[in-house]
Amino acid sequence: MRSSAAEPVRVVLHPRYPRGVEEALRAVDGIELVEPSDDDGVVEALGDAPVLVTFVWDDRFLTPALRWIQSVSVGVEQYPIEALRERGVALTSARGVNAPQVAEHVFALLLALTRAVGISMREAERRIWRPRMGEELEGRVMAVLGLGTIGEEVARRAQLWGMEVVGTKARPKGYRGHAVRVFPPEGTVEACRLADVVVAVLPGGDSTRHLVGREAFDALGRGWFVNVGRGSTVDTSALLDALDGGELRGAGLDVFEDEPLPADSPLWSHPRVVLTPHIAGLSPLYGPRLTRIFTANLEAFRRGRGWTNRVV
Repeated sequence: MRSSAAEPVRVVLHPRYPRGVEEALRAVDGIELVEPSDDDGVVEALGDAPVLVTFVWDDRFLTPALRWIQSVSVGVEQYPIEALRERGVALTSARGVNAPQVAEHVFALLLALTRAVGISMREAERRIWRPRMGEELEGRVMAVLGLGTIGEEVARRAQLWGMEVVGTKARPKGYRGHAVRVFPPEGTVEACRLADVVVAVLPGGDSTRHLVGREAFDALGRGWFVNVGRGSTVDTSALLDALDGGELRGAGLDVFEDEPLPADSPLWSHPRVVLTPHIAGLSPLYGPRLTRIFTANLEAFRRGRGWTNRVV
């Protein structure tokens, strides 16, 4: 379906979105932005609106009028891909929108572990003065599990810190990036064996569930682990065993198998863990970056071609 460039395109914005998205979309020419207050309102608005901007999915959103979904998130595992394909609904992701801030967050978590910032802050709350020797990253090997847009940004920054990078990628053939050695997903354990630091930037889904488990942590040994991808990709029991057994030196976690993290989880108070509540992708620049992708895709929607980050 093509829309006339002369008439505004009716766009429904789901009420759950990162800060700054609404303001940025309001500045886009050629759209009528509709902002329902809940899922029922979204369904009602989609009765005559062809475009939905969201990262939340409800099967009721697949209305006859819907023609394009601009995901606010990079991950798209929540969407019914086959149903969208059958109905001819385009789905575009926000790939690239959070690479800079997530890469920075990786190093925030990692440095909190290696420079003893995390444990020092815990002790500061109890007014304990205990100088600790930190470790250096220069000369270490980092394994980036998931060398996509974010993974490559992490790898680039790691190189600038004087680290050597290896990693994994779904399709490593013809790879040209910052890693000196790349493995397919089945080589995850081997990549961990080479590393002092493992950073997981893996997407969710059945194919990656618990991909980082006991074997991977055994291979990493006395290293550090950071996860900013999806919580489902890590076997939490295996992670805790590696931490409690003394081999794994620390874990920096922004994502978890169960979110919000249950109050009784031992991760909250583990002395070798630094955690944040799934905030790696948040940034005041998220809205403007997403809107650049949306604006390019709005033109593609009107023309019927030239999509950015099209999944379906």
